Amino acid sequence: MLCLLFSLLLSFFSLLAASSTGTTSAETLTYREVEGDLAVTHTLAITPVAPGYAVELASLGSDGRAVRQTFRTAADLSTLAWTFSDPARQMELAAAVQGDEIVLSGSFNGKKVDKRFPASGAPWNQLFQMGLVPFALSGEESRQFRSIGTQGPGELKIGKFTVTRKDWEKILLAGKEVETIHLRISLSGLLSIFWHGDYWFRKNDGRFLRYRGKNRPGGPVAVSELLQEKANEN
Repeated sequence: MLCLLFSLLLSFFSLLAASSTGTTSAETLTYREVEGDLAVTHTLAITPVAPGYAVELASLGSDGRAVRQTFRTAADLSTLAWTFSDPARQMELAAAVQGDEIVLSGSFNGKKVDKRFPASGAPWNQLFQMGLVPFALSGEESRQFRSIGTQGPGELKIGKFTVTRKDWEKILLAGKEVETIHLRISLSGLLSIFWHGDYWFRKNDGRFLRYRGKNRPGGPVAVSELLQEKANEN
C-alpha cells in the first residue's frame, strides 16, 4: 500500500509553524520500505509554498513498479490537493478541496472517476507521515482524520482513521539510538480490527522515522525507515 505509507506538508510562516513541522526550507527525504521480497524506495521532495508545502513523492519498487504523487497542504498540514499516478494499475487520480467538497477525478482501468466527498468533518490527511507531525508534537491522546484509498476495500473511497498516542520510545536507526514518539493509526470504529499501523516520529522535531504494519490483508509485515535527510540548495 504505497499510498498508505506515503500513503504526507505546508510551510508555516511563524515560529510555531516552523517548529511543528521540523521543515523550514526545501529538502529531500529518502525512505526504504521492505515488504517480504519487495523493496521500495520512497523519495519525498518538500518545498515550502505559501500557505504551506508542496511535496512530490516518487516510489520505486524492486519489481520496477513506479508510483508518483504530489501534495499541497494547508497551514495545519491538512491536505488541499493530491495527485496519484500508478501506470501499472492504469490509475490516474487528482483530488482537491473545492468549496465545501473534496472532488476526486481521473481514470482507473479505463473507466472515468468522478466522486465528491464532504470537505467538512474530520480533516483530510493524504500523507500520514507529514500531516500527523502537529499531533505527534502535541499533548493530545487521539485524533481522527480522513484519507482516500487507492486499493483494497477502501479503494476510491474516503475513509475515517484514528491516530492514538502510545508512548515515548528509544529505537535504533542506522545503528544510533533515537528518542521517538510512537503513534498507532487504525481504521475508526469497528473497522479498527481490520487494519492498524505503527509510526515513530523523532521526539525533538517530529520527523517521521519508521513505519511497521501490514499493507494488505494476509500480506507480510512491511517496515519503512528513514535513510537520508538532505537540505536542497537554492
